[in-house]
Amino acid sequence: MTWHSLKIRFIAAIAFIYLCIGIALYLAFQVASERVIRHLGTQFAVKQALLEKSRVNASIQRDLSLSLMLAASPFLQRWVERENDQTLKKFAIEEAENYRRNFSDKSVFIVVDASGRYYYGDGTGKGVFTEPRYTLRRDNQNDAWYFRTMRDVTDFELNVDYDNHLDLTKVWFNVVIKNPAGKKIGMCGSGIDLTYFIRDIVDTKEEGIDTILLAGDGSITGQRDRTHVIHNSKVRGSQKKFTIYDLLSGEADRANMKEAIRSLAAGKREVETAFLTIGGKRYLSAMSYLKEIGWFNLVLLDLDNVISSRTFFPILLISVMALLTLILGIGLLVHRMVLVPLSLLSRSADAIAGGNFHIRTGLKSRDEIGALSRSFDSMAEMVRVHTENLERLVFERTRELDRSHRELAESNRMIMDSIRYAEMIQKSILPREDALRARVRDLVLFYRPRDIVGGDFYYYRECGESFIIAVADCTGHGVPGAFMSMTAKALIDRSVDTRGCGDPAELLRELDRLMRETLHQSSADVTIDSGLEIGLCVCTPARRLLVFAGAGIDLVYTAGGTTKTVPGSRQSIGYRRSDRDFVYPTTVIDIGDDMAFFLASDGILDQAGGAKGWGFGKIRFEKLVDRISRRPSSEWPREMEKEIADYQGDRPQRDDITVLGFTL
Repeated sequence: MTWHSLKIRFIAAIAFIYLCIGIALYLAFQVASERVIRHLGTQFAVKQALLEKSRVNASIQRDLSLSLMLAASPFLQRWVERENDQTLKKFAIEEAENYRRNFSDKSVFIVVDASGRYYYGDGTGKGVFTEPRYTLRRDNQNDAWYFRTMRDVTDFELNVDYDNHLDLTKVWFNVVIKNPAGKKIGMCGSGIDLTYFIRDIVDTKEEGIDTILLAGDGSITGQRDRTHVIHNSKVRGSQKKFTIYDLLSGEADRANMKEAIRSLAAGKREVETAFLTIGGKRYLSAMSYLKEIGWFNLVLLDLDNVISSRTFFPILLISVMALLTLILGIGLLVHRMVLVPLSLLSRSADAIAGGNFHIRTGLKSRDEIGALSRSFDSMAEMVRVHTENLERLVFERTRELDRSHRELAESNRMIMDSIRYAEMIQKSILPREDALRARVRDLVLFYRPRDIVGGDFYYYRECGESFIIAVADCTGHGVPGAFMSMTAKALIDRSVDTRGCGDPAELLRELDRLMRETLHQSSADVTIDSGLEIGLCVCTPARRLLVFAGAGIDLVYTAGGTTKTVPGSRQSIGYRRSDRDFVYPTTVIDIGDDMAFFLASDGILDQAGGAKGWGFGKIRFEKLVDRISRRPSSEWPREMEKEIADYQGDRPQRDDITVLGFTL
């Protein structure tokens, strides 16, 4: 068997299909498992963040509450205000000692703001704190934490800091002491040893899960790796703290982290989730806000360790084996029921090709192969009959096709000649450009029918000291639109002849009446509903006036560096549905030296283009007018042509396009 054998090609096709389906199945498995892992991982991360939030709150809230209660003690407040009163000191020390024994760290501190003395006791040595340990000074950077807290903090703050005087690194509960009048008079609180804090609160001891505590500015206040926490605790003055943003690898991750902090602080969500890259590794993160202490709890989940795609491999293996079994079964059935009978048919066909028209397949089955065999036998007989006169039939059919082709080409030539001549006729009714330039200072004329001829046209008519300039868009395009434009142009001339050009609104109303009358729109026998849209300006340069009336077409003009639009009425001309008694509004504009006026049919506004294939639109057209009006008028046509061509790209032109711009 050669490569051309159907059996070999069938086996190759089966193998190829199996390979393609297997690849598709593997890719689908990867996508599905990734989605499942992301979904489960996100739910797990959210629950872990809430759990860690509860753990941190539970561990910190008790000592924080005790610190707040101590600051509210009347004995302590009175002594802090009168530090040298030994009687008050005795009661205050006893009160503080009671609280110290209940703090987790068995330590307590008190700062008297008036003297700057720092009292500290941890149950060792003589008593609790009979004498101050040191005195805080503003010129000492190691004491800056206290003065910053008294200045910026209203009630309390948690601060990871290294106390140089005590040689201790703790998570400090700094609570402001206030007298009954609300004045800040000192500070008190306790602390949690940093080693204990990280071991029992931050370190989850779970594989693939890491917890980081952050302050509102992103600085790291708690992490399994103590390096950053200890560094931040010893930062003084203008030194920079290590933040979560220093760990993140990209600007996008940093921006997402800042937005998550703002969102959580504002209370928009309880947990924010996102994928973050830290140290070149991708983590699924979940962050919650510890409102009571003003910190953020960030949980990092390594999906490869927590939920691995290898878990789903047995499902993939079973699917691949089931697919292989199915394809092999189908292959065996097709070989027996199709390939073997087709091989017999192939040998019979070879015999007929050799001139033996008496060959028969001998297949008796009643299925499709049997029907094909019987059709083959009939075909053999037909081949014998038609072989003799086949060349004659082919010659006659070829000659007939050649004749039809020549007739079709001649008909097409005649049609195109007619359309080209119609184009010449339509262009002949358009005003000459030199006649327009004789009455306007600058002119841009962009006229592009969709199908050689079209329904758009522009109009110009002298009328004493005034002149009329307009753009019209008739129903349809191509030949029907051209017929409408010829009719509309004649009716506009007639309207001007009968009504004059003093009132453009009256001209539109007369045009509407004539159009209905010409097209017999009131007759029940007429089924067409045609008309036009028009924007018409009556210009009187000597009086520096322009009067505009529009039916479906707006007037866009520039004045004083701004672009304005005078909307045309939504009432079109000549349609059956139009209101016969409608009065078209007019707008009078005082002409200035820097003013440019533009009329455009909806062909440019509806032209599809851009990345999404949307219409050019009025806003983009107004911006185009504003931009080109600031340039020399000689550049207007080229700029407009380039703008429309760039936006349209390779999309087809939808409708006839006409744009007329001028200055007076």
